[in-house]
Amino acid sequence: MILKWPLRLTFLWWFYLENSIIMTDGFVSPTRRHSIRPISMVPVVTDGEDSSITTKSFDWSFLDRVYLITCPNADPDQKRFEKAKQVLEEANLWDMVQVRSFDTDDEDRIRGCYSSHISVLKDAMKEIEASSSTKNIFMDLLKNVIPSSSPKLNYNILVLEDNIALTGNLDAIGLQEVRSYMDSEASWDVMHLSYIPYVPSLVVSSTTRDRIVQLQTGIGSALGTTAYIINEKAIHALLRQDQEQSYYAAIPDVMAELFPDTRYAAFPTPFLRAPKTKSLVNPQLDDLREILFQPAVTSAVQNVLTKTGISTNQLLPITIISLLSISTMAGKTSFDALSSLFFTGSYNGPILLSIMSLLVTLGSLGIIIQGIMLAPQHPQTAEENKS
Repeated sequence: MILKWPLRLTFLWWFYLENSIIMTDGFVSPTRRHSIRPISMVPVVTDGEDSSITTKSFDWSFLDRVYLITCPNADPDQKRFEKAKQVLEEANLWDMVQVRSFDTDDEDRIRGCYSSHISVLKDAMKEIEASSSTKNIFMDLLKNVIPSSSPKLNYNILVLEDNIALTGNLDAIGLQEVRSYMDSEASWDVMHLSYIPYVPSLVVSSTTRDRIVQLQTGIGSALGTTAYIINEKAIHALLRQDQEQSYYAAIPDVMAELFPDTRYAAFPTPFLRAPKTKSLVNPQLDDLREILFQPAVTSAVQNVLTKTGISTNQLLPITIISLLSISTMAGKTSFDALSSLFFTGSYNGPILLSIMSLLVTLGSLGIIIQGIMLAPQHPQTAEENKS
């Protein structure tokens, strides 16, 4: 009995330390300690109610670390960083964020992106291992005081990039589904809170949870790394691959190779790659992204993939054939209308509608053709890298 109170006080001190987080502005900045807000309250306007009274909880406490990757030398006015900060403040994640700053690799921007993610995951493992060592010592001391105490077996790390934006789909129920699935299912390695649906060999499948989908991928299914939760087991796999192979492909391609059927996503995704934020890796695709990465467009494509279960390899030709059919019919109608006007001076029908349909379908086909022409080359695999 005499020993229990000192042990309890020790436990409270340890708990306080574990629930504070170091936040840095980069590797050379002095560290500052901030408290974590595990449950954030977001004002929500509802019909007939005051938004200051009605609130909705976003519980991010299932995350052990949150990192934001940014490149200050490519963002001299900090507009990019400030936009990302605003997004994360709206999602009530900012208080948990550790900022990691990197210089761009101007010799190979893809390598620079890869290296920044690997560096962040190495940092995460160092912090996890230090935390685990401290926890195990205290758990041994506390096992007689709190019998149910046991060390955490797997850690969940959220990695974000400063090209992040909100889709408008973030809600407490969806977030709780993500947490519940991660806690109850052992099959997952990566949980995407944002993913690109415009990639080859992607199949999106429903799961037992309405708000969680499985992402089955092939070589080249680069789903992006704007916002993803990765568990400790998967971090070990990525770092082991890096130690054995070093850099040989973009980080999204390496993840597609290592985790072909153990990646999942929130449905619908709460975040996406911001459509108007310029790319630091392949800016030649920025105009295309500004169209395809609009929240409504991305959500619609993700919806189609989820509801139909078809592969993106099937969806692309279906879309092209459909657009060709529509443009052919619209073209014929437009030609008939113009011919009638030319020869008779009148036309009984909605000529403007047919012309607009023709222009829209031809424009859509042009976007698809541009995307195919600008698509990156087939990525190298680990086996190809060895040879």
